Amino acid sequence: MLEYATGVIDVLEKNVFDKQDQERMISASKREDAFKVLFDTDLAEFASKEEKIEAILEQDLLKLKKVLFEMLKDVNIELFYFLFLKFDALNLKIILKNKNDLSFASSIVPFDKLKLYLENKVDIQNDYVKNMIDQSLTKGFIEENVDKAYFKTKLCLAKRIKGLALEITRFEIDVLNLKNLIKEKRGFLRGGNLSRNDLLKALGRKKGMISRGLERFLETFDLSILIEQFEKNQSEIELEKGLERFLAEKTIQREREGGGIEKVMGYFFKKTNAHSNIRLIFFQKEADIPTQEIKANLLPI
Repeated sequence: MLEYATGVIDVLEKNVFDKQDQERMISASKREDAFKVLFDTDLAEFASKEEKIEAILEQDLLKLKKVLFEMLKDVNIELFYFLFLKFDALNLKIILKNKNDLSFASSIVPFDKLKLYLENKVDIQNDYVKNMIDQSLTKGFIEENVDKAYFKTKLCLAKRIKGLALEITRFEIDVLNLKNLIKEKRGFLRGGNLSRNDLLKALGRKKGMISRGLERFLETFDLSILIEQFEKNQSEIELEKGLERFLAEKTIQREREGGGIEKVMGYFFKKTNAHSNIRLIFFQKEADIPTQEIKANLLPI
């Protein structure tokens, strides 16, 4: 069903920002030279009209959204929702926290319509976004409520898509539960690979509590490394980066092995990870951060 999508992505990838472009950008002596690299990639059409990196990346993400919608609307619209739902979750957090000076234009439901729905002034036709919002509006902390509602909705989508989408979502839920247990937060989201007891055993591995079967699972998913790093520095940012890096590597590897859904997801990760890396590199140029420190935080593309 996704043979057409695979063919389109094969064409699009020929001019996508890649590792070679990334190395050229990192080695550039100044910002102006790094910016010129964009003209040799698929970002050229926006870089020729705009100098602000955030504006260029936002326009490119909107283009990606349009391309994937046209590609998936008649064959697997759930996959489109799966990929872009996180932007609706981010917009929801912004609205609930009354920080309306920032928003994400690449959400499934426009930011302004999301606000009007919360004010009971309009309805939303997308049931997935609507359900996520409604599940978020409970007592408790905004971040925790939205995260749980987001992953419940994403899991529902993943079960319809199956394959890599379901595999990734279950791993993300494991990491969310892991963070909450380490920080002693209440609540456990079902749907991951590991039960609450499994994760408690994982956290007690130094005392010999962990089983060999669970240890093999943790090693396979690099979860043991994430646990050690998070226990050591309590940095949610580093934990999220570790998760992003693992998921990106896994998706790109599966894209090489297969096609269809994996091909679409692999392309999406390459594009969004490239955006993250470009932001980081330009920040390095402006803040004069050592190159090795930047390279250690780059995501796979």
